[in-house]
Amino acid sequence: MTLRIPMALMVFLTLAGCGSSRSGVIPPQAGPGPEPVLTLVWAGRGEAERMEGGTWKRVPEFDYEFTVEQRRYATHWESVKSLRRRHPGYDGSAGPREQTMFFRLDYTAPDPKGRVSSTIRSSLGDGTGHTDPEFRQAVMEMHPDLSRFAPFDRYRISQVYAYERGVLEETVELLKGETPWVRNLEQATLYAPHRFDSAPTSAAR
Repeated sequence: MTLRIPMALMVFLTLAGCGSSRSGVIPPQAGPGPEPVLTLVWAGRGEAERMEGGTWKRVPEFDYEFTVEQRRYATHWESVKSLRRRHPGYDGSAGPREQTMFFRLDYTAPDPKGRVSSTIRSSLGDGTGHTDPEFRQAVMEMHPDLSRFAPFDRYRISQVYAYERGVLEETVELLKGETPWVRNLEQATLYAPHRFDSAPTSAAR
């Protein structure tokens, strides 16, 4: 008999996909604050899978749509992720259908091998990460404050920024030690700021 663990505490980004988030992480700020060097908006979809009997099984009830507002400053990034689960079969075990998460990544200068390290503070827990100097491929790990009986103890997020294609590909894994439990496969499209020469055409017209 296969033991079916509830999907409670699933997490998505971060970039990320599912789960309970701690409160009070978004820092208060009076006024607009400093201007970022670059602001990007990503919009996409995440597809959920759960490990059962050594095989990944799709669980479409936990799929979601998401947007990420990503503000890049000289030495850190701040991202706000909004997630929406619309499947009628979603049971609420991974939190509300609509969730908002915050992530701050503080970066170091590249080391002699070209590796850029980061420290992370987020709604999903604190952690560390690393990427390349062009921020094309990144890996992050965050450690939530969970009971030792929880089915996972950390999140691992692997990202590929395909800037030339305007696409972000991301895998969000929930692991207990090195044993995977759940993963979310995300793909998002880049929406960069630009002007319209005239009113955009709408398909609804």
